[in-house]
Amino acid sequence: MKDYLKKYPILFALPLVLLPIVFFFLTREPDNEISDPALFSTESSASLDTSESKDQEWYVDVKGAVKKAGMYRIKEGMRLMDVIDLAGGFMEEADQNQLNFSKLVMDQEIIYVPKVGEEIPTIQEEPSEGGSGTPEAETAKVNINTADATELQQLSGIGEKKAADIIKYREENGSFRAIEDLTKVSGIGEKTLENLKDSITI
Repeated sequence: MKDYLKKYPILFALPLVLLPIVFFFLTREPDNEISDPALFSTESSASLDTSESKDQEWYVDVKGAVKKAGMYRIKEGMRLMDVIDLAGGFMEEADQNQLNFSKLVMDQEIIYVPKVGEEIPTIQEEPSEGGSGTPEAETAKVNINTADATELQQLSGIGEKKAADIIKYREENGSFRAIEDLTKVSGIGEKTLENLKDSITI
């Protein structure tokens, strides 16, 4: 036995080395929390983007029969009635029947409140006389964000149903941000848009 021990001493020393290691892993408590830095970073970034989107500030110009006309700072998601409240409310002669109070308001939009018996005008920049300003044809364009059903039907290929669909889209989604967005309206495709490009504006 002594000769065997002298010949293979490592066989007797190995259990003494492994025993503490095995005991450590058997008695170790499992981690209760698993942290994924990448996941945490993604969630934080998404939360920050959402917060910034909600806090985005826009400006609108309120004109017509309101108590305090002027430019007002608004936030994305506000509706026309919210802006009217900022402007002090309606004047007594305001024709509220021509307005859609639930309409979503967009950045840089002009909001005009007409008086009773007055039609909502299409407010556009007039060309400079003798200058290189907007051509006369530009002033004749139909604003697809403010035009009523009658004005929309003056456009080539836009009948009563499509005009109603355009107005419905504005009420549900807010003003068009680009004339290309007109293709998002049911029944209006690229071909129709191509025919309308020179006749419409936003």
